[in-house]
Amino acid sequence: MRIDRYLSVARIFKSRSLAAEAASSSMVYIDNMPAKPSKEVRAGMIVEIDTPRFYKKIRILLSPRGNVGKKEAAALFELMEERTKN
Repeated sequence: MRIDRYLSVARIFKSRSLAAEAASSSMVYIDNMPAKPSKEVRAGMIVEIDTPRFYKKIRILLSPRGNVGKKEAAALFELMEERTKN
């Protein structure tokens, strides 16, 4: 699954377009490398999201085939670190 799609399905971003914009703006890193919106992700990868509003570091646990419910979205990743910014 593409990183922009994954971040929206996992409800880290509200929409795929916001996730794609963040990736295009070098705010998303996969295994310490800048990620483009089309980068494919798999279980075990470490993703860092560093936006002006928040920072999150997650480990991908599952990569779903399609959309998932709100409760299932929380099981897609392990939150390793989280900070809000002012």
